Amino acid sequence: MSQELKFPPHVNYLCIEGVIGAGKTSLCNLLRDRFSARLVLEEVDENPFLPKFYTDRNSYAFQTQLWFLLSRYKQISVMVAQQDLFHSVTISDYMFAKDRIFASMNLRDEELSLYNNIARLLEASAPRPDLVVYLQESTDTLIKRIEKRGREFEANIDPRYIEELNESYNYFFSHYTASPLLIINADDIDFVYNNAHLDEITGQIVSVKSGTTYYNPMGGSR
Repeated sequence: MSQELKFPPHVNYLCIEGVIGAGKTSLCNLLRDRFSARLVLEEVDENPFLPKFYTDRNSYAFQTQLWFLLSRYKQISVMVAQQDLFHSVTISDYMFAKDRIFASMNLRDEELSLYNNIARLLEASAPRPDLVVYLQESTDTLIKRIEKRGREFEANIDPRYIEELNESYNYFFSHYTASPLLIINADDIDFVYNNAHLDEITGQIVSVKSGTTYYNPMGGSR
């Protein structure tokens, strides 16, 4: 199936989105292998403030947020400057605009004002995705997947933070219109270990044309 499917000609930049634990990086890697695409992954483990943030959000939110903003901008700038002649599609596990979700949740008013001034300057030159896929999951599913992958610095994440973040993501993408959007109910699929599930959602991804598409996979529960 992977050899038969191709991205439409207008899709050169695909972003996979989702809350922490949704499986966006895993899906990016799988799609990269299927379509020989270029991969741009968020540098989560490199952020020195993130473990401290999960322990003390108020004290480390601004440093964590600014580090991610500048890291994402640097990655996107390199992506644009070095057009890949060997890959027609670039797949990323984040979209630049989503950074504001975290900022609005975690920053104090004066911090948010400064952040917004910086973000506006950077967003002006950031490319817009040709297609966005949002992996939508319940908070319970997200927490289970975070626990399963066992990252040490995520052990201190407050479940209430994941719930708040999930609500913010759902609100953001329910109003997102900047590019074609596919919202997948990913609660009961396992595209990492079940090729039928991967085939199913891959077919949906390459078929999206415009507007917002909601997809509830037919695959059974894990």
